[in-house]
Amino acid sequence: MSNEFPARLYVEVTTRCNLRCSMCVKQTQGCGIEEADMPFEVFARLASCLPHADAVLLNGVGEPLLHPRLVDMVRFARTHMREEAWVGFQSNGLALTPRLAADLLEAGLGTMCLSVDSIASAEMETLHGGGQTAGLARSFAMLREARDAVARDAATSNESLPGVKPFRIGAEFVIMRRNLHELPHVVRWAAEQGADYMLASHVLPYDEQAAAESVFTQDSAETLAFFAEWREKAAAGGLDLERYYSLFRKFHRSEDEKRLVAFVQEMQQAAAGRGLSLHLKRLIEQHGALPLAEVEEVFAQARSVAGACGLELHLPAAAAHSERRCDFVEDGAAFISPDGGVHPCYFLWHRYSCHLDGQRKIVRPERFGSITDAPLEAIWRAPEYAKFRKEVCAYEYPDCSACTMGPCDDMTGEMGAFEHDCHGITVPCGHCPWCLGGLQCLL
Repeated sequence: MSNEFPARLYVEVTTRCNLRCSMCVKQTQGCGIEEADMPFEVFARLASCLPHADAVLLNGVGEPLLHPRLVDMVRFARTHMREEAWVGFQSNGLALTPRLAADLLEAGLGTMCLSVDSIASAEMETLHGGGQTAGLARSFAMLREARDAVARDAATSNESLPGVKPFRIGAEFVIMRRNLHELPHVVRWAAEQGADYMLASHVLPYDEQAAAESVFTQDSAETLAFFAEWREKAAAGGLDLERYYSLFRKFHRSEDEKRLVAFVQEMQQAAAGRGLSLHLKRLIEQHGALPLAEVEEVFAQARSVAGACGLELHLPAAAAHSERRCDFVEDGAAFISPDGGVHPCYFLWHRYSCHLDGQRKIVRPERFGSITDAPLEAIWRAPEYAKFRKEVCAYEYPDCSACTMGPCDDMTGEMGAFEHDCHGITVPCGHCPWCLGGLQCLL
């Protein structure tokens, strides 16, 4: 992580989109994202940081292909970046044309990742690709043809730039309960369309309905194995763990009920001794949850298909990581809004709400200035922003996903702007779902 310049720039060139996907943050209650395009003059203010960036990703909540000067932005970035660095973005591909594809590659675009969440028909029509695979196939074909044309032109002119990677076609898949078992088939289909890689991510639930679609297990595999072992011990001792939470209001308890309470206390102490946090209520009441083994089996099938097809597959974790890691801050990313605002990550980029652990959470953006007022490197080096990044990487904030005391004010956000968490830490990261390993972005 550089102290002088950010290594990755996530530049939200537009918040406009030509789709209204149900799983999108823009469709959520209380969303505060305004429709806007980044002026080219604002984008150009990144010039001093571009020579130090490994990658520029022209993504946010909008569709990059809708920006009228997208080609100019790609060309500007490539002109200022090192040869081995790259520019890319994710797209639904609907606004792509053969001419635009050719212009983007000629300008120096390194990768485009097309969203394809389903190749089924009518029942999946609300997902990217569902019921409209012919249109997606045309978008893949346009990218293949533009890539082949660039290769032919380079061969004809005998031009080859050292360190410059060939254009890569990607596919993106958002994993949900309703399309999980399609994943291996979509992997094969994407490979047949010429995709070099596929990026899969669990859905970030923005409401209760989307939360029911998530198949990500918020407890680590180690925690699940620990709890399964103790559940068997309880059963062997004639104890029913599902009765535990019904005992709190009972003043007079039977001997078996006293044994159950003592057993749970012993289990919690054993977990603490192994450094595990138990969200006991969630673990006990796992009704309706998709078994982790089922998700992992689908992932194994997808990996097998990808290997046979020669496609590079990036899958998320099926269960939460034991150790948290913020890829954005650790890898030196900065996020720029259309108005030039500077933010630290995807989670804290906008004002919106999401649905975590059965509760609605209001998220407010963290903003450290604007590149319209000061160079990005000056904002990046400012004490306030540097302190924020240092605190994030210390990981001393609580793991709210494992807390049974909620919902707290930080969880709901109903009491106003975040000040500090229950540990006294001033970075609002305790409930960030990215660092658990279930969400992935183009990196």
